[in-house]
Amino acid sequence: MIYLFFSEKSIRKSFFVLSLFLTAQVFASSERDATIEDHYLRGYELSESKEFSRALLELNLAMRHMRHLPKHPRRTDVEELISRTRERMVVERYLQSNESNKKKDDNLLPLKFEPEHFRIRQTYGKVLIRNVWKQRESIAPKEYIGEGRQITVLPQGGVEFEESRNDSFILRCLDAADLSLISSNSIQFNSGSFSLCSKRKINKLKIQSNSTSFLVSSIQPGAIFVEVSIYGNLHVSSLIGKIVINSGGSTRQLLPGESVIASGNGLEEVENLDLGSHYLKSRLIGRFEKPPIFYNQLAQQARLQIQYSQFQ
Repeated sequence: MIYLFFSEKSIRKSFFVLSLFLTAQVFASSERDATIEDHYLRGYELSESKEFSRALLELNLAMRHMRHLPKHPRRTDVEELISRTRERMVVERYLQSNESNKKKDDNLLPLKFEPEHFRIRQTYGKVLIRNVWKQRESIAPKEYIGEGRQITVLPQGGVEFEESRNDSFILRCLDAADLSLISSNSIQFNSGSFSLCSKRKINKLKIQSNSTSFLVSSIQPGAIFVEVSIYGNLHVSSLIGKIVINSGGSTRQLLPGESVIASGNGLEEVENLDLGSHYLKSRLIGRFEKPPIFYNQLAQQARLQIQYSQFQ
């Protein structure tokens, strides 16, 4: 048997070092919590003042400090305020653009001349179709819209449509989103989040925002989820299939659950996301009558992800 003997001096020194370490940890935690609270309160005040972009900047900074703290007491408050602020920002932009469109409506083309480039599959709530042709205050399944249209989905609304000439993709968005249909193989996401899938392969479809862009490809059926950040960066996650993302000379292949951020500097890898908690819930479902066409495959991928994580 081995006996270890410590002098009273060494024990006191050890306790002193330990107390310093614990004090530093508590101080760092308190300082971090104060920073989070400061960003949250400033974000709240800016949101109430309708300075939505600045509010989202503050709230995103708060979320950055809680990146590895899923149970932080302020996390739910910040996430809910981000959601409300984004919704209010979309509504405010709609009200401003609606006033502008009323003044120039005479210059828009009649609806009877609108081509059948995109076919509506599902819709609910308030969805606005603007630009090029006369504004539509409502849209129904099996109706068509043309290239050049801007689609704004207000809070509690959603739309799902497909490219009709080549059957190249199906896109759905809900709850405060805005996008522009540049062409059959080029889309601009202005704000919000979107799911995009193809029943065949994806052939270099261009996705862009006001500050960056990327090409998405796959040699088999696939699906992605894209979110627009306050800076205009695009957060891209693979849902189904092997997805290839190219931006600024950088190329990444994503498997289900893997993500990258496309920015002006190319592609940045980020942590993998939980397919079950992120995508099998309301962020894809909303109040649509039918789930996404890839929903069953996504559920299977989520189960495989759980099984795989248990062996890590």
